[in-house]
Amino acid sequence: MSLERFEEIKKVAVELGLDFFDIYFDTVPLDIMAEIAAYGLPTRPQHWSYGKVYNRYRVHGRMGLSKIYEIVLNNDPCYAFLLDTNIEIENLLVAAHVYAHCDFFKHNVVFKDTDRNMVNEAVQHAIRVDEYIEKYGLERVEKVMDIAFSVDKHIDFHKKLYRRKYPPRQVVEKEVKTDEYADLFGEESLSVVEEVVGDKLPPHAEKDLLWFMANYAPIEPWEKDILDMVREESFYFLPQFETKILNEGWASYWHAEILNRYASLTPAETIDFASLHASVVHPGGMGSINPYYLGYKLLIDIEKRWDEMYRNGESAIDGRTKLFKVREEENDFSFISNYLTVELAEELQLFTYGYSCSHSQGGKGKCSRCGELEIKSRDLDQVVQSLIASKSNYGVPRVTITEVKNGELYMQQDPMELGGLDKKYADKTIEYIYKLWKQPVHIKTVDENGNEVQLTCCDNGQMVSKNNNEQNEGTE
Repeated sequence: MSLERFEEIKKVAVELGLDFFDIYFDTVPLDIMAEIAAYGLPTRPQHWSYGKVYNRYRVHGRMGLSKIYEIVLNNDPCYAFLLDTNIEIENLLVAAHVYAHCDFFKHNVVFKDTDRNMVNEAVQHAIRVDEYIEKYGLERVEKVMDIAFSVDKHIDFHKKLYRRKYPPRQVVEKEVKTDEYADLFGEESLSVVEEVVGDKLPPHAEKDLLWFMANYAPIEPWEKDILDMVREESFYFLPQFETKILNEGWASYWHAEILNRYASLTPAETIDFASLHASVVHPGGMGSINPYYLGYKLLIDIEKRWDEMYRNGESAIDGRTKLFKVREEENDFSFISNYLTVELAEELQLFTYGYSCSHSQGGKGKCSRCGELEIKSRDLDQVVQSLIASKSNYGVPRVTITEVKNGELYMQQDPMELGGLDKKYADKTIEYIYKLWKQPVHIKTVDENGNEVQLTCCDNGQMVSKNNNEQNEGTE
């Protein structure tokens, strides 16, 4: 790795308008790279699930099935890890790619409130979990972490990481007008009414399952601390999930721009760079689309369209200026919804697909056990909906806590969502929540036929399922 050439790449990036935190580069072997990729950070509290991911990355890397060229972390300063087997041109491309990622981390609105010191925070989390393991035993600690990870995607990013508990139950006196139109005649006839606040738990449907369990489940302080740590890390990773296409597209756009402007590439390196860039922004495999490719193509198209409008006097800003605004203001949901055009969708040959079989599977759509995959639609709205379907709420079903009644916990899947919960995973997750809540847990969803059903975990983890008709008849 040539530090001098890295500085030259950095200079070009700054001249082109990128603005980023200080960056520390380090080269690491495959095993360490796989470990960082599995954990998401250099150090994190230990858990068996990371081992599964680590082994997959490690095996795939050793067999040549995939290669992780770099990992860059949203932090101030940013940390970037490069594979020690990268050749010089790979590292130059990676450096340009990293500078663009760090610019994105610094300026994109979704990352505005993220913890810029999570690398060190996660180390403290790991230390505390190790202390709990030593004090309470690995089995107890791991069970709590299993529970936390089962619902770690169910957070409410809009209500922020740090929240106060609900107001306690109290009677509040309020002044109200006795006559709705009294003020029109100069009258101020008022009366005092009493209103009970905090009488219902939760006072509204609660989306942040981790926060609720950490604050209202009958658990010990160390268990609450583990839930809080997992929730904090989940908040940190969510912006990366919500901007994957735009972020990777931004980095791919700029590594191409930077190296095209970098005058010190040899002819051989220029050819190798073109080949590497093509491999990064390839369209994708069967039935999937490469986020690098889609993001890159969208940004190229936006720049082209705004440059044309600027020349025609239809826009006050040119294409490059527009790209910086997109980088600052959008996430994947809005990026695709606002900027994917009919023309670009046709150029990229985008379509939705499904099984040709017509057998109904209730809320889950068509049967996948028979029939063949076929193109369903090339309509832009259908394509956009398909692309953004998994880009919100961490890609998991929306589930809220609706009520605590007689100590029992009631939950519900968002009725606006198509399809029910995967029963295997739902049963296990409800069982986990029951272990923490220690009283019956209920969740309303729909079954494979689209009928409303209530899943219940009660004494000793026993699972009970009732459909809507059975509930109305009062039978099991």
